Amino acid sequence: MVVMTAATLDAASVQSDGALMEFTEAFFSYFGASVQALPLRSPRGKRRNSVAQLLQIELSSELREHFGAASLRLAFRASHLAEAGEGVELVAPGSRVFDRMMAYLEQKSAVAVQRAPVRHADSQALMSAVRPTNAAITRLRLQERMRLLFAFTWRITYRADDKRQEIYTTWMDEEGRLLSQRDDEAKAASGRQNGTIDLDRLLREAEAAPTEGDTAGETTPIRLPALTQLVRLAERARTYAVYHADMRCVEYEAEILPRLYKVLNRLLTYYQQQIDEAFPARDPEGERRRALEADLQRKIAEELENHRLYVDVELIAYRVIELPVAASEITISNGVHEKTVVIELDRYSGALRRPLCYACGAETTTLTLDHHGHLTCEGCLSICAGCNDLFCASCGLAPCPVCGGHNCEHCGRMCWACGKRACRNHLGVCPLCGDEVCHACQAECAECEVQQCKSHLRADCVADAQGQQRLICPRCSVRCPGCQQFTAQIGVCTASGQRFCLNCLATCARCGRVVGPGYYQVEPGDRRPYCHECLQECPSCHVLTYEVATCDVCGRSGCRDCVGRCVVCSRRVCAEHSIQMPGCGHRICVRDLEQCVVCRGLVCPRCDPTCAICGALHCRAHVAGCVQCGQEYCSACVNDVGVCATCAGADIEGRPLERHSLAWPPTPEANDLIHHYRWRMVSNRRYEIYIGEGAMKALAIVVVERCAEGARVVRIQRFSALERLRNLLGI
Repeated sequence: MVVMTAATLDAASVQSDGALMEFTEAFFSYFGASVQALPLRSPRGKRRNSVAQLLQIELSSELREHFGAASLRLAFRASHLAEAGEGVELVAPGSRVFDRMMAYLEQKSAVAVQRAPVRHADSQALMSAVRPTNAAITRLRLQERMRLLFAFTWRITYRADDKRQEIYTTWMDEEGRLLSQRDDEAKAASGRQNGTIDLDRLLREAEAAPTEGDTAGETTPIRLPALTQLVRLAERARTYAVYHADMRCVEYEAEILPRLYKVLNRLLTYYQQQIDEAFPARDPEGERRRALEADLQRKIAEELENHRLYVDVELIAYRVIELPVAASEITISNGVHEKTVVIELDRYSGALRRPLCYACGAETTTLTLDHHGHLTCEGCLSICAGCNDLFCASCGLAPCPVCGGHNCEHCGRMCWACGKRACRNHLGVCPLCGDEVCHACQAECAECEVQQCKSHLRADCVADAQGQQRLICPRCSVRCPGCQQFTAQIGVCTASGQRFCLNCLATCARCGRVVGPGYYQVEPGDRRPYCHECLQECPSCHVLTYEVATCDVCGRSGCRDCVGRCVVCSRRVCAEHSIQMPGCGHRICVRDLEQCVVCRGLVCPRCDPTCAICGALHCRAHVAGCVQCGQEYCSACVNDVGVCATCAGADIEGRPLERHSLAWPPTPEANDLIHHYRWRMVSNRRYEIYIGEGAMKALAIVVVERCAEGARVVRIQRFSALERLRNLLGI
């Protein structure tokens, strides 16, 4: 039986020179060759260091036939070949010597079956692993057996413009679950941690332990597992190896693509230059250009194929490890149900495998049988509020929607309204439909106080004193003929004798009578209701109104719409002696009408602005802004270049000011300008404009508005000499 196989390598150890040298030395030593480590010498004959970097190997007769030589001198770095002299071969993944070594192992490899040593002989932990809670142990049986672990070693070859090889080993148990001490994702995928076993240490101790026989000298043969089981496990292990190769392909393709782009870029540059040099005079038919383009496409296809990544996954060895296991088969019974559980103790690692909870699937140290005989842990147990029996989380205990207590299917009843299972004490029969409904789905009628389904109750359209709508039953509710809503709070209209809800009834603001819809109206002026008997007919428009006014000019009577108040003088005027402005809707009497100073059109004295310079009203269409102070005036007070009359007369009417006498409100930005300009002030009806002249004809403007709240700075602007000239020229 061959124990030395390629399974002793992993993906990381093959890549390092030291591990590769150790593997090479172990390989030739195991198969009977003489191995001598030699230090590498410099060109002057001096040793580089004390670490051996060459191997001198004298081969055995069997190895001579395979390698075709009597001795080998091996180096492990390409840079050492020139310094080591002639006759030295390189050992690296993909090299000739390494491939011959792997081929020799493939001829010698077989199923290596080994047995792990017993490190935990005491069975006390097995006997105290579990504790029954509501059941008694009726039968106990102990037995010793072997648990099998399988190690499949794969050689993964990546071929593109270069060649890489990797040795990858997958560990699996008898159920086909993946075991790994490095990959946490593989542990999670396997369904169990199984991380109590150090697989590398297990492999070393299994190699050192005897494979047959025991301490008493008796022979215990090791039997191979069934071939069908090995094939099934190998197929599953291959899926894990292929997944690992796919992950590595992502890294390798990221390294291949830059090399491919570099080669393609060189080809395109070269052939494009050749195509550009094929002048039409020398190649009138274009045959040379077409030949170059076809050659370019052929070479591009060749490079794409050369850089395509091919992966080969090959099984090169597999090993079976037998773990000694002590199993305890316990039968527990609570008088109604009987359950048999198995507890296993790993004699090698000391790990215990306890029974699994029926509900959550986790290992449990307490053995509890529920109402249906399920083995349950403490975290998944619940007690029925009706029968006080134990149930696991998967047995279907449901919380009562009223009290929240859990109940089983025998102690609870299904509510026909919400579909939940409620306690029998919290269920009631609806007197209207006869269905059994929980108390959470029932409510009392606010009028008759009869408990019934909420689906039969209606919301009263009239809110109570707290602003909430009460629930009323169909027998206590009445549909209001005014709003068509249901209510139990109704009243009688004194005008028609009909019953309406309290929301539709109104109390007359003049006589105090209660009337219903159609027998009162709400005046738009004061928003109060008035009954029809308290209203009178308007002499002008013949509509009902509670108040009739008289025009102060002609004495004509009418309602608020026919005789309104002027927004300026508050006089009562009719439509003939007033105008309703089309833009704002204000009523203006004829004596308070104003005209725009520019177009002579009618303007509203309340809404339209007055000019701060001339004080006249102007319409919105004739508003103009000053380019200097930035304020709006009527267009008559702004000249053709956009400067207002106040700013235009600043040179003549402006009053010079000393810097310490400037009286604008404190503003940090405006205060920074004080010491850099010579100031003068000019004002109009609304604004005080401070104009500062600086060096190079520069100009600064500070505009202060006088309002009821006090003075405030509304504009701070600085102009250069060029900007000032543009403003004067209107460009």
